[in-house]
Amino acid sequence: MSFVRLALVASIFSSWVTLGLASDTTNPCDELSNSLPGKVVLPGNPQYQSDVSSYFFLNQRIDPFCIVVPTSAEDVSLSVKILTKHPSTPFAIRGGGHSPNRGASNAENGVTIDFQSMKEVANYGPITSVGPGAAWSDVYSVLDPKGLTVVGGRVAGVGVGGLTTGGGISAFSPELGFACDNVANMQVVLANGEIVNANATSNADLFIALKGGQNNFGIVTRFDLKTHQRDEYWGGSINYPQEAEAAQLAAFTEFKDPANFDQYAEIEQSFLYIGQEKAFYSSNNMYYTKPVVNATGLKYFTDVQPQVSSTMRIANTSSFAEELASVQPQNQFHSAEWATTTFAISPTILGKVHGLWNASAVELTPVTNLTSVLTFQSVPAPQPSSPNSLGIDPKSSPEKNLVLALVNQYWSLESDSDKANGVTEELMSNIDDLLRQEGLYVDYKYLNYAGPFQDPLGSYGDESLERMKKVSTKYDPTGVFQKQVKGGFKLFK
Repeated sequence: MSFVRLALVASIFSSWVTLGLASDTTNPCDELSNSLPGKVVLPGNPQYQSDVSSYFFLNQRIDPFCIVVPTSAEDVSLSVKILTKHPSTPFAIRGGGHSPNRGASNAENGVTIDFQSMKEVANYGPITSVGPGAAWSDVYSVLDPKGLTVVGGRVAGVGVGGLTTGGGISAFSPELGFACDNVANMQVVLANGEIVNANATSNADLFIALKGGQNNFGIVTRFDLKTHQRDEYWGGSINYPQEAEAAQLAAFTEFKDPANFDQYAEIEQSFLYIGQEKAFYSSNNMYYTKPVVNATGLKYFTDVQPQVSSTMRIANTSSFAEELASVQPQNQFHSAEWATTTFAISPTILGKVHGLWNASAVELTPVTNLTSVLTFQSVPAPQPSSPNSLGIDPKSSPEKNLVLALVNQYWSLESDSDKANGVTEELMSNIDDLLRQEGLYVDYKYLNYAGPFQDPLGSYGDESLERMKKVSTKYDPTGVFQKQVKGGFKLFK
């Protein structure tokens, strides 16, 4: 071999070392175990199977090479420094593990960083500091006894981290906006292992990007949440038989009339189809965030008859969140697909969207243990004093006239996945086509509800997307969170 070729080989090898590729021949789990003794769980350890089995959906229960269980931001920093020396080994970050998208928070043939030991919640007056492994139930159990709350998730078991960095819809959103709008500071581990704070005055560009940009920039290891005085309020669920569907749709249409807007009234109106029963039902989860029984802002729905059951009451946020958690389908389904779209209200559009969903649900009847759900709710109110990356005009009022639609499909057998996924994607295409024909389509896909075939980050608009790309390049110049962290929606494709 000539000296020229030897020099060329040496140059290439040197470049690989610089990129971290040369050290990729060793198992990162060995180095992680040596560097973080007692904090790395390997296959064969009883905790390993317990951790894998704790994911909400069965299709997320995939086997990583090992699971890192950090207890501090410093542990996360060290983990990232080690993992980036092994760029062909993917890694994932798990907070609550509630996403239905396979691989979103678990790394097949890779390493999963699981925040199960970083669930601390501490209130400091107007700020509540929350660890990235906390669920909203952990937060509310600390704040409710003090007459305090934060703008957080409506389901107890959902993780703080994923919901917040994806936007976050709350019972308080008509008044206070997205959950991400109510974050004062995030502690973040960057791709090089540096630990920084991101807030309105320090790393402000990163702070804005994280609010809606999910896991594209770093790993959030602490959320400092703005905390609000709020006592118990009125809310609960009402279930209805199929014959109430027309009245339900009329009620939501009236509710969305801008003249009827009430900043304390929030609702998720859901229509359900149970394939095994070939039966339709509907349900409203709704809240009036003041202690006002039979509040006028929700009378459109409480007046609908007939009703099968009602849990409407004065209670605290923990009570409402635990109620919704109790009816979530954990351990029941192998797979799920969610998808979403947004549109302006009109006198007839809800019925037309509902009709398309109804037909698709019936088409899926042969799918084993099918549950199909269509949900309507409002888009949260923008908070001009708290900019985010979601692309919603801060001067607009989407909470008054825009509807966010969510389709959930659940089924039990992997063999049904192609059928269920295909019908769901066709349904969303048909809904969006209808909305465009009616002149009601809004190009916004809420990230936390988006399906793997959708592009929520692109729906934020060119300006927001380009800004996030610049932030990614600035704080993660080698693209660790674009290429090595596979889960979630990515900026660069």
